[in-house]
Amino acid sequence: MDKISFSDIGEHVVDEIIDTVETPIALLGGDGVILRFNRACEMLTGFSQSEALGRKVWDFLIIEEEIEAVRQVFAMTCAKDLPTHYTNYWKTKSGKRRLLSWSNKTLRDDSGAVAAVLATALDITELRSAESDLTESQAFLRSIVDASPVAVVTINDRAQILSFSRQAETTFGYRETHVLGKNVKILMPEPDRARHDDYIDRFLETGEKRIIGRARRVKAMRSTGEVFPALLHVTEFTDGERVFVGFVEDLSEKEETERRLSDTQFQLQHAGRVGAMGEIATSIAHELNQPLTAAASLAGAVSLTLKKAQCDRCDDAIILLDDVVSEIKRASEIIHQMREFVRKRKTTKSLHDVNKIVEDAAALAIIGADADGVEVKWDLSEDVGKVSLDRIQIQQVVTNLIRNAIDAMHEAPQRILTISTRKRAREIEVSIADTGPGLNKDLKKTLFEPFVSSKKEGIGVGLSISKTIIDAHQGEIDAADLESGGCVFTFNLPAGNDESVGDNP
Repeated sequence: MDKISFSDIGEHVVDEIIDTVETPIALLGGDGVILRFNRACEMLTGFSQSEALGRKVWDFLIIEEEIEAVRQVFAMTCAKDLPTHYTNYWKTKSGKRRLLSWSNKTLRDDSGAVAAVLATALDITELRSAESDLTESQAFLRSIVDASPVAVVTINDRAQILSFSRQAETTFGYRETHVLGKNVKILMPEPDRARHDDYIDRFLETGEKRIIGRARRVKAMRSTGEVFPALLHVTEFTDGERVFVGFVEDLSEKEETERRLSDTQFQLQHAGRVGAMGEIATSIAHELNQPLTAAASLAGAVSLTLKKAQCDRCDDAIILLDDVVSEIKRASEIIHQMREFVRKRKTTKSLHDVNKIVEDAAALAIIGADADGVEVKWDLSEDVGKVSLDRIQIQQVVTNLIRNAIDAMHEAPQRILTISTRKRAREIEVSIADTGPGLNKDLKKTLFEPFVSSKKEGIGVGLSISKTIIDAHQGEIDAADLESGGCVFTFNLPAGNDESVGDNP
């Protein structure tokens, strides 16, 4: 029990001591009335000692919403001899709020009654504001990290995970709470998992940066054990301790897209070669069949002439000529069969999203177009839906038309490629427009015939193959000049349905 006595020193000396310290000190009676109010309190609140003495502290200094709580703490302080600690707001004379951390001690007289409560305060307004600002700053930085499209993982120099972004949770399949404090090697497959601690130890010992500051392809591992390709970029900074930040980009989808595009490109090239061979074979068969027929007729005529001559040596020649006619007819039949075979090659159809097919084909056809200054504009209608078609063959048509359009704009001052799809009645229309010189008038009528080309190095089978493919799909293909300049190639296909799926000749 502490006893208050001013027998040895005067009250004015006590007042001088209280006023000297920079800590706010108030001496309160058992009823909460202010008995002492030091200079630090005056500077804090703006109230003078004369304005504060004799008034209860909760009548003018405590904010309204905390009055009841302060009363309860004060009552508890008076009831016990143990110090109490709490935090609350005081109102200043100007109406501002100051956050104070209080330490209170009850002082008793010789009879044990409460003589006063000594209250000392620490103004923590700025400290709490700084803490709040820091918290907000950390929350802001965290929101930025969580908004990152790549996984962000931070570790210390002991390889322990310090933070794990939202995308990291998605990429690796772990919750942040499950990995904090764990070794980052849980995100790696072997052999990197077994070697990672040695990597960090070597860096800390030598300072040699083999990974830091440069991007490299690595293998990472999800919580399921699935290993996937990733691009890793590591940086470091110091925040009381050395921290390493890893940015991990999942390359699975990207590599799958590249693989799919590569496969599609190979299939298109193969289909193009086969189509070109077919067109060439058909044309050659057509051209050869006429002279072969003529040769057979001539040989037959010679044979008839010799038969009429009725000479002894003519019989052997007639037999040989008949064999010649027979072989010529057999060769003609072979060529005819080959021509029919090429014409009747099967088209494997199934339902496909037209826009997706156009986009995939264009992705290959426009590679390098931006370097030539070609601007690509898309106008794909959302209602085109699916069509029963041979995906590879239609992509071959789209690719051919786009490449032709890009080639046509090689010398054009403005190079704009417009790719469009539309649904019209029961047909789907695909258009490829350019801003080139337009159609060659001399070639306009024979544009889709084999071996017709406006290109110096072209063999003239691309548009012929495209027409053959569209004809096989019961569609039409056409070309027209645009009033604004350039030309547009358009083909249409019957709108698809489940009944139209299958193998069609």
